[in-house]
Amino acid sequence: MNTTPNATPLTPPYATPHSVPLSVGQEAMKVAWQIDPRQWTNIIPVPLAVAGDLDPGRLRHAVDRLGAAFPQLRGRVTGSPGSHRLDWGDAPPIPVTEITSHLARDEAVRLAWQTPFDLRTGPLARVQLLTGPDWKVLLLTLHHIVADGASVLLLLEALRQAYAGEPVDVPDDPRALQAHALRSVRLAEDTDGERHRAYWAAELGTGITPLTLPAAPADPPRPTMLSDVLPDDLVSGLRHRAETSGVSYVTTLMAGYYALLRRHTGTSDVLSFLPFHGRTLEETRKQVGYFVNLLPVRARVSATDTYTDVMRRLRGRVKSALGHGDLPLPTIMRSAGLVGPQARELTHRSIFQYWHAGLRDGLDVMDLRLDAPGSHAVLSLQDIESTAGFTLAVMVREDSAGTHVLWKDPVGALGEPLLKALATDYQDILWTVADDPDTPVAEILSNPASGAVPGTGPADPAHTDDDALATMIGLWQDVLGIDDVQPQDSFFELGGHSLLAESLIIEVSRRFGREVDLSVLFSLPRLAEFTEHVVGPRP
Repeated sequence: MNTTPNATPLTPPYATPHSVPLSVGQEAMKVAWQIDPRQWTNIIPVPLAVAGDLDPGRLRHAVDRLGAAFPQLRGRVTGSPGSHRLDWGDAPPIPVTEITSHLARDEAVRLAWQTPFDLRTGPLARVQLLTGPDWKVLLLTLHHIVADGASVLLLLEALRQAYAGEPVDVPDDPRALQAHALRSVRLAEDTDGERHRAYWAAELGTGITPLTLPAAPADPPRPTMLSDVLPDDLVSGLRHRAETSGVSYVTTLMAGYYALLRRHTGTSDVLSFLPFHGRTLEETRKQVGYFVNLLPVRARVSATDTYTDVMRRLRGRVKSALGHGDLPLPTIMRSAGLVGPQARELTHRSIFQYWHAGLRDGLDVMDLRLDAPGSHAVLSLQDIESTAGFTLAVMVREDSAGTHVLWKDPVGALGEPLLKALATDYQDILWTVADDPDTPVAEILSNPASGAVPGTGPADPAHTDDDALATMIGLWQDVLGIDDVQPQDSFFELGGHSLLAESLIIEVSRRFGREVDLSVLFSLPRLAEFTEHVVGPRP
């Protein structure tokens, strides 16, 4: 059963010795890349400060072994709409380059990792050895389409083994990637995912309040990142509180964050996203690949609640979300009717990322030793700037150095003063959670200002003939299977994918009597702009 009206069911291909089909989430990333090949939302930087002697030649050899052990990292996206694949046949090695820079370390690292990948040609991983006046960084950069957070730990362990000349014993089986991809399509399109779609429709379908943070951006806006480490006694107190309250340590951290958002936005209906590891199939649990899924977790935080109430409520909300977490995010949003730029603006304001970077025995990301005859280097993981395209991203990372909290304002929409205020208030709230969780949640700030992020202005429908615009709206509604399409809407933000794009182009070419290239829709995804290209501006 295909529950998406007027959508053509996807029939995914099967794995070959050198390729696998894309999952629904990977297809969405491919579409995002086609719309804007220069964007870096789906790039994962892994910067590691280097101390000691790192042999560049041995490093190149080790990276070559990684490329052989995990060939998908060398891959590229091939195929046609509805049958795209990650293909590594005849793929080149993962590039390793040495760069000398006179910039400050963080600026040089940012400049290097934000260089986009070309999904059509690959490889989708690269390694750079950056050297500055008084610093050295080994930068592993991955496209999200081939890796996630759990993959990073697997790859660092494999790099350690390869550099030492040991066998790379981290398992890799492309059939696991295929199984995940096929399952994602079944959940998105068939009866397998029907109960998940019903859950998310009920959970998110009505009444969402936008999180309007009191932004104070710089002029011009500039990206900001603030890093903090929670004091050891605070961490001990939170762990004790988690145990006595019957919740996890992560839940205490999330409860503090939801209370913080309520205080600074003035809303009691708080929505933030949480990454879900997505490795629910046994064969995917120790594989390098893209399995993670982002889940919207919605919870009420009212003035009569205590922090204990918030912790226990969040425990239930997260448990429910995880129980339906295998449904790919694009399908979650579509199931709830959250499509289009307005819906994304409503929902994609906040993400809370928790990453336990000490999950692999014997691997310490703060003390990763690359040892070989005549070469000894120690690597320590630095702050990771990737943000997954949210206005506010908070990454909590746990490793041997403690609990790090990284506050990210990726496009400068919020401003450094607000980010500093959030970081300070968050620690204050966490101290209250640890010391006296039956305290009422923090009061709402008296005048939270609107923090709406300015978007790209839509095309002006006045420039296009009214009849042509109405005809185009009807075609989009028929192909997408939805109502109330507006001239400023983007085809891909409304849930369109490559296969539906092809169907639309066929219908448009037939109805308007002229050939329209598929690339036009990718370069002009908003309906008014696309229509003007097809029929020309109004005289």
